[in-house]
Parts: sequence; structure tokens; C-alpha cells
Amino acid sequence: MKLRQIPPQRIAAVRFSGFSEEVRVQEQTALLSAWLEKNQVKALGAPQLARYNPPITLPPLRRNEIMRVVE
Repeated sequence: MKLRQIPPQRIAAVRFSGFSEEVRVQEQTALLSAWLEKNQVKALGAPQLARYNPPITLPPLRRNEIMRVVE
């Protein structure tokens, strides 16, 4: 793995717990997209999924995020 520096960005994110199954990811992505549209925030690029916990973490304690770069 190699670390690299990226320029600062503004990110909108929605956090959720549990498993990051495809259906759940789609639901959370839709929630974030609806919020961005309602608040007239322009999204740039595709949504990204971030998972922060090891596989042995109990589902209620897992932290996941859907993130979008915004203007």
C-alpha cells in the first residue's frame, strides 16, 4: 500500500451501521442523493462506500459511510 496526498475536497456523507449489503448501500446512496438535491448541492463524481471495521465487528457496532464529493 502506498499513501498519497490528495487536494482538499468537500464531502457529503451519510453514516450507517450494520452490514454493507448491496441493497443497503443503494438505499443509503438514494438518501444522500435526495438530501443533496433537496438542499441544491451539486455532487461531483460517483458515490463511494467506506467501511471502517474488521469483519469480526458485531453488525450494530459497524460504521459505514456513503460519500460524495460536492462543490
